[in-house]
Amino acid sequence: MRRILTTAAIVALLAIAGCGGDQQEKAAADRSPSPATTTASPTPSPSPSPSPSTATPTTSPPAPPSPTPAWTPCDLEREFYEGGCDDDFISGDACDASYYSQQVGSLIDAYIENRIHVDAARLKDCPQFLPTWKKAQTGMEEGSFEVGKEVKPGTYQTTAHLIDGKVTDCYWERTGSNGRIIANDFITATTKVRVTIRSSDEMFTSRNCGNWIRV
Repeated sequence: MRRILTTAAIVALLAIAGCGGDQQEKAAADRSPSPATTTASPTPSPSPSPSPSTATPTTSPPAPPSPTPAWTPCDLEREFYEGGCDDDFISGDACDASYYSQQVGSLIDAYIENRIHVDAARLKDCPQFLPTWKKAQTGMEEGSFEVGKEVKPGTYQTTAHLIDGKVTDCYWERTGSNGRIIANDFITATTKVRVTIRSSDEMFTSRNCGNWIRV
């Protein structure tokens, strides 16, 4: 009888233990995270905005203004019809006067005839005229010149103003001491006249030949 009671007690305890285990497993299941919690994707962080130093500019900076030229050539039409250009080297703009003379084909003559009025400083705004101006410093007008003082020895040629392109009725002479004529010539019409003035000459004279330039 005792053995039967003991066996019955063991069976009862096992039954109680089994029920408790089911309750513990159920409680553990209730505490475990739900599938939504474990499988949800994390919310992406917003991308940082570019800093001002690395941001690409939306518009290009404005281009610097073009420099204003120091000198603008005069308009010959304005000269002829409106009197707007100044071809006077004495009181006017030397650049405008040079431009005007170049357009009518007499720049070298203008520099020879205005040698005392125009220098390199007055042509600083139009340096393209400087080579012709420098060449004109070796030239001379018609007249009489003392060799060695007013004109240097060398070979000279008439400039033949390009408006007509001719030298007409030109007379020249080289003289020595006491006015003795060493050489002379009279040219009725030609395009250019060339004369070599020697250091032994005392004077050189030309009339109606136009200007001369050393070559």
